[in-house]
Amino acid sequence: MKKIINIISIIMASLIMMTAFCFAGCTPKENNSTPEPTAQPTSEPQIEDGTPTPAPVATPQQTGTNTETEAPTADISPEPTEEPTGTASELPVGDDINIETNGLPTRFTMPTELYGLSKAECEAWFEDACFVGDSVVLGWKNYNSLMLQNDPGFFGNTRFFCEGSYGFGHALEPVTEDSLHPRYGGEKHSIEDALQLMNAKKAIICFGVNDISIYGIDGTLDNCRELISRIYAKNPNIKLYFISAMYMYKGSEKPKLNNANLLLLNRGIAEICNELNIPFINIASHLIDEEGFVPDEYSSDHYVHQTYAAYDVWAEVLRSVAARELKGIAHPVFH
Repeated sequence: MKKIINIISIIMASLIMMTAFCFAGCTPKENNSTPEPTAQPTSEPQIEDGTPTPAPVATPQQTGTNTETEAPTADISPEPTEEPTGTASELPVGDDINIETNGLPTRFTMPTELYGLSKAECEAWFEDACFVGDSVVLGWKNYNSLMLQNDPGFFGNTRFFCEGSYGFGHALEPVTEDSLHPRYGGEKHSIEDALQLMNAKKAIICFGVNDISIYGIDGTLDNCRELISRIYAKNPNIKLYFISAMYMYKGSEKPKLNNANLLLLNRGIAEICNELNIPFINIASHLIDEEGFVPDEYSSDHYVHQTYAAYDVWAEVLRSVAARELKGIAHPVFH
């Protein structure tokens, strides 16, 4: 009986323990701690001092504003244009140009481009101009007279004040019945007075061949400056231009009058022009061969005078001078 009671006690104790264990495993354990709050995202990220930093912005591609990869497109770049072509005389306008190359006059130094203007438009620019000079300019006057027979508007029917053997020195001499001064209105006048009387707005001067033997290079350049001063004194608003002294035919040179001295003279006149902002028109550079002499084509007397073929070149160069003036384009600068 006692054994039975012990067995029953053991069984009861086991049942009690099993019941307690089951109850403990099925009931959740109470948690009295407070959970940590979950951080909420903000619309703008914060930096350390509390100032909001801007949200990152997508960087557009260099070829457009779309940040997505774009499909390749066809090349629509304009096709390259052909390089402009021209003669050797069509140099970049406004450039500094050497008047001498390897001891000889530089060839083809003046542009002949008309910059979109017609010949007639360029020639009309000379309507209020006067060409001043010696027998070489007298030849240009005769050429103009011939051309005017078929073209009444040729070079604006410009005016001339020129005489054979005339030069800077003669132009400064007093006006007398025996002086070399040309006539205007039937009477002899100084250049400055004649330009004033004809109300010329432009004077285009070509001198020097008749001066070198008498005054030398330096004396001729001094006379050039004096003539400019006198012209401006009587005609303060006139625009002056100087045409280069023309070179000689090979074999016709003299001890003082020769191409070497004419080159020095042209360099000196060009320097005066640069100083006084006067355009220097180097037509002589278009009328020489590789040795610097006037070829048969342009020489009328195998000396210093020129053919009408030479004056065709004068016309081309002078039209381009007018075109640059009308277009406001700088002239070449000679050194």
